[in-house]
Amino acid sequence: MKKLICLCLVLFSVLGCLSACNFTQNMSGLKDKAESTPKVEEMMTALTEKSTSDAKALMHPQIGESKNAGISQLIDFVNGRSLKSLELTNINFSSAIGTSGNQKQEQTTFKASLSDGDIIYITAVYLSNDAGAGFISFQIVLGAV
Repeated sequence: MKKLICLCLVLFSVLGCLSACNFTQNMSGLKDKAESTPKVEEMMTALTEKSTSDAKALMHPQIGESKNAGISQLIDFVNGRSLKSLELTNINFSSAIGTSGNQKQEQTTFKASLSDGDIIYITAVYLSNDAGAGFISFQIVLGAV
């Protein structure tokens, strides 16, 4: 009996040592409040004011220079129209703690009304990790969502 208990303890110890220290948590459908909501408002303000530098500053540091063309296209589309209202319609939150560091990612969809009455949808992915925090994706979606 002692040998069986010792063997079980050894097996559990080996399994514990070989498993990775990665804890992941996903939460979907929490429409109460997104941490990235103020950042989405800041991004829309930067696009309205045609401030490319402010919009770039809100992007994640790992994105690099590939964001220049996309930000220019967003500025051209917004064309000086301001954000009248912003309603969170969907959120998907995930966080991971592991050997490569901590990471939090928020994927959100907003229904937005612009100053001229147009309704658009904004899909944004906001990432916070050891490299920094910012949007890794910010899209204005036209059409049916």
